Amino acid sequence: MEQLPANDQIWNRRLIHMLWWILLIYEVAAMLGFFFEIYKQPNKWFSSFMQYQVIPTCSQLSLMAAGYATIRLLKPYSDFILIVWTMTAASIYILCIPELRISYELISLPILLSSVYFQKKHIWFAYILGSCYLIALIICQAAQGHATTPYQIIVPFTVITVTTIVCFTIMDKGLHLINQLQSSVVREQDLLIRNVMIDRLSKVDALTELFNHRSFQEHTDHLISHMPYDTPLVLALMDIDNFKKINDTYGHWVGDVVLKTIGCTLKDVLGNDDMAFRYGGEEFAVLFVGKTQQEVMVLCEQLMQIIRETEIPEMAGQQLTMSLGLAPYNRNTMKKAWFQLVDECLYIAKRNGKNRIHSHLSE
Repeated sequence: MEQLPANDQIWNRRLIHMLWWILLIYEVAAMLGFFFEIYKQPNKWFSSFMQYQVIPTCSQLSLMAAGYATIRLLKPYSDFILIVWTMTAASIYILCIPELRISYELISLPILLSSVYFQKKHIWFAYILGSCYLIALIICQAAQGHATTPYQIIVPFTVITVTTIVCFTIMDKGLHLINQLQSSVVREQDLLIRNVMIDRLSKVDALTELFNHRSFQEHTDHLISHMPYDTPLVLALMDIDNFKKINDTYGHWVGDVVLKTIGCTLKDVLGNDDMAFRYGGEEFAVLFVGKTQQEVMVLCEQLMQIIRETEIPEMAGQQLTMSLGLAPYNRNTMKKAWFQLVDECLYIAKRNGKNRIHSHLSE
């Protein structure tokens, strides 16, 4: 099973903050105990102050300083340094506080903390280190004349061993959930990509890479419903002149070249606010948004001229032309009537000799 990257600096900072909070909580508790001790045994306040306040605090502060310095010098090993740090902090409390003299189970806490790295080697390191610290603490207690029963040795070893097993179980479960989450994210990303591709295929013409007739209807409805009232909207319909003759003379594949060429020309000439569509067959539609009638006519003339000057190598000597009809949108007119008006303008341009623009603007 895949493990998470080691040397997690974010968790290390949080663990250091936790150690400071533990020290602060201990100081508050020790101070309260010190006041009770003064009240009960006023003559022994100094020894109590040294035993519960000064010695543990100075030891922990020294450990903090040593921990910061070691992490700065050996930053790649900061995970293991923090495990040693927390294990030593727990041992200091066990040695300095008589009430915790045989509370060796506290050593299991650093083992639990090692599981946050989700690395087996960290848990094994904490377990081996905890066993060594436990043996050292038992030896220290014996050297101070404190008797230790076999029960007091077996129980802590059992606790840290069980704690280690629990850590491995938690880590395996966590990694399993992480792998499931990663697999779920990958599946969702694949599904999103497929949906985007399907949506694109349903809205974009594969040959010209322009939006198709369905997109034209949707975009037109959206503009009519949402654009500001005073924003001008002009529709242009254009049709390739003699396209059937081109297909019959040069072949349908040349007709495809012509369609693709005109699609590229439309994308190059039109502005960012305008949108071109392959309306159907050899017909194209353009929606001009926010442009005056004069600006639309200039753009259409420019487009027609570029198409006239376009040379198709497969149609040597044959000029490519288009007929174009256009009309502005009137909010007092139904969309269907507007389309019919533009279509009529295109029909007039065809009837009057093709290769020209007929605009309802000029009528």
